[in-house]
Amino acid sequence: MLVQLQEHNLHAHRVGIDCRSLTRQQIGVAAARRFPQIEFAYDLLSGAEIGCWMSHLSAWTAFLSSGAGDSCVVIEDDVLLAPGFARTIEALEAQTSYDVVFLGTSSKNLSARRRSAVNGVWLHEPKGAIYNTWGYVARREYLDRFFAAPALRLCLPVDHVLGGRAGTRTPRVAVVQPIVVKEEPRLARASQIAPHTWRIDRWRVVEQARRRFLESRVSDWFYAVVNSF
Repeated sequence: MLVQLQEHNLHAHRVGIDCRSLTRQQIGVAAARRFPQIEFAYDLLSGAEIGCWMSHLSAWTAFLSSGAGDSCVVIEDDVLLAPGFARTIEALEAQTSYDVVFLGTSSKNLSARRRSAVNGVWLHEPKGAIYNTWGYVARREYLDRFFAAPALRLCLPVDHVLGGRAGTRTPRVAVVQPIVVKEEPRLARASQIAPHTWRIDRWRVVEQARRRFLESRVSDWFYAVVNSF
């Protein structure tokens, strides 16, 4: 990732918290030290998912404390950047219509009608939730609002919350089209979450079935009809 960012003349701050091999007690100590105002639902989230949460939260708090800019860009460490990546994030820096703009996604539920252009970049609103965090731009105002919420208990994975399943904390989201980040093909199918998470939506067979559907012609036809309304 650092090599790719250097090719785009971009600088980044690396953040990573790995809780996959920690006990619940060890995770609780680390979480309380870093984010005392946040309660994690240990009965619903795995250690791997809480590590993901704390990585994103750390990136957000680092940005907020820096006081720099109106938005921050967060990208995962196993994605490929398109040639238009730098121009896209520059174009989105000052947009105010959406709390979170995804720079890439495997989801195809993107409205063909609910879209807008920001500095030459097309943003499509999803129909339903987006379920990944390959890369996104988050506005400072939304992150301030997120941390200011009382009784902040996190019981869903970070991609579910950012993607539209957060209830009262659901951000207004859009997806860049065409996308400017995508999964690295050698690593895409080697989940670092699934082996440590015993929940049906993380089962490998479920993930493989989802991937086969999204890659199929049937999926193209289905979403072409759905997204036209």
